[in-house]
Amino acid sequence: MKRPKPAAHRKSPALYITMIAVWAILLAWLWLNVSRGFTSPPFVQGVQPSAALRVAAIVLVALNGVFISYFWLNGVKDFIYVFWYAFAKRSLLKRFQPVLQKEVTGSEGKVLLLYCTCNDFDGESLARSMRQDYANTQTVILDDSSKEEYKTAVDRFAARHGVRVVRRENRAGFKAGNINHFLLSDEVKTGDYRYAVILDSDEIIPENFVTECLKYFAAYENAGIVQANHIATRNRNFFMKLFHIGVNSHWPTYQTMKNRYGFSSMLGHGAMIRRECYEKAGGFPNLVAEDLCLSIEMRNHGYFVAFAPNIVCEEEYPVDYAAFKKRHSKWTQGNLEFIKKYTRKIFASKMSWFEKMDIVLFTYNLPLTAIFAFYILLNITFMPALGIDIGALYPVWMIVPTAVFFFSPMLNDVFSWIFRINFFLFLLYLLGVVVLYGSMLFTSLASALFGMFGKKAKFIVTPKNSQKIGFLQALRIQYKELLFAAAIVILALVFSRSFLPVLLITATAVLSFFLLFFSNRKYTREQTRMNDFQTARISFSQNRISTTPLFIAQI
Repeated sequence: MKRPKPAAHRKSPALYITMIAVWAILLAWLWLNVSRGFTSPPFVQGVQPSAALRVAAIVLVALNGVFISYFWLNGVKDFIYVFWYAFAKRSLLKRFQPVLQKEVTGSEGKVLLLYCTCNDFDGESLARSMRQDYANTQTVILDDSSKEEYKTAVDRFAARHGVRVVRRENRAGFKAGNINHFLLSDEVKTGDYRYAVILDSDEIIPENFVTECLKYFAAYENAGIVQANHIATRNRNFFMKLFHIGVNSHWPTYQTMKNRYGFSSMLGHGAMIRRECYEKAGGFPNLVAEDLCLSIEMRNHGYFVAFAPNIVCEEEYPVDYAAFKKRHSKWTQGNLEFIKKYTRKIFASKMSWFEKMDIVLFTYNLPLTAIFAFYILLNITFMPALGIDIGALYPVWMIVPTAVFFFSPMLNDVFSWIFRINFFLFLLYLLGVVVLYGSMLFTSLASALFGMFGKKAKFIVTPKNSQKIGFLQALRIQYKELLFAAAIVILALVFSRSFLPVLLITATAVLSFFLLFFSNRKYTREQTRMNDFQTARISFSQNRISTTPLFIAQI
């Protein structure tokens, strides 16, 4: 008789049923009003449209409705995720209690700690991660570095700590290829390891990481990966200190919800993989989004990813604005590559419908920025050129919910931090987030276009070191964004006679130029320890898991 799945893992469609119901109501309201533009498109007074012009206007109005419909769907998603978690957090975390009561005997087999590095070796982080209370662990450094100073640092660390180093002749497949090169080698495939832990260069896992992960594997016979929780630490400059709290609030909210109501995915690092699952899936697909792709391959073989909110690892936020932009470009290209390679596989898979919808909503949004740029172009050029009255097309009833949904991705941060950190710092953080992500429009557009027409997505290693940025260097980093903003303003003025429709885009592009200068304000090691916004303490009591944040609101 097949053992029933533990309650903590049974997925529920309740969230997505609610989400679709709310969206359907908004959609009916939207299209009821948009449809009026089909019979009588809103032309500027004095324009006498021909039949062809009227048809073109109807098509543009319909496209406008489609863009807004999808935008509202993503807004509803963020609202439902955050409010649901806020009101159901206690019951959600209580479901993990049976897992925490499992016992680990120490006979569960060998565990490999695989430390992946490419010109970004951090010996202190690796040394801390190696201090596991589960004795049967072996550390292997998978070194893809090309620079001699990093190779030398790796070799010295390995000699001092008795750690094995594995290198390969090329970087084919990037991080995925690096891991596969080792785990799928004849030597390792015939070995006796049972689990592998994936560590990024800045990763620090707690001493009980392996032991706690083994409890999840013991509780769920079809768990293929255990993905741990994360917070951002070692925030050594203004940029990292200001923005890292977004990491600390995002992980527990969204990943806990996905574990119950959506698609749980490996998120690149701080994860432990069951060997049989990895080998059945054929290893990591050689794509930039290798973690998401493996999660889907594994799901199609009957396994799932279990999120572990009680296992809190440390990672570093991008070291400055330039590093953040490179990571954003990598994610956009990787997601678009994923869309091209995996869309058909997702819809043909045996996953539940709401898991598929969850994947689409969370991974298709970055590349769709290119379509958002087309939407802006549509409204500031084509429509005014045809004589369509933009003001009449966007009445207050449409602008208000659209504006609310524009800021909905920040809702989780509002819930998490508004009463927990200095209020003025919180306002600075919100303003910074608007500037940071608003200024990524050109980067997203360029990366999406490269992903569409380029041969293959680039795996960009996020820089771990920062340097002081002067005025000319800032211009070299941001000149494309500034030129793009200027072009948008000129188009708006020529066709719409106003720059207000593109004010937010241009303002964030200009302000991001100044954000570069503040990115590199350094902190001493003592200040870094004392002034972090948050550390996390996990406590267990009376059948619930509670995360108690400790805050010092200074930077």
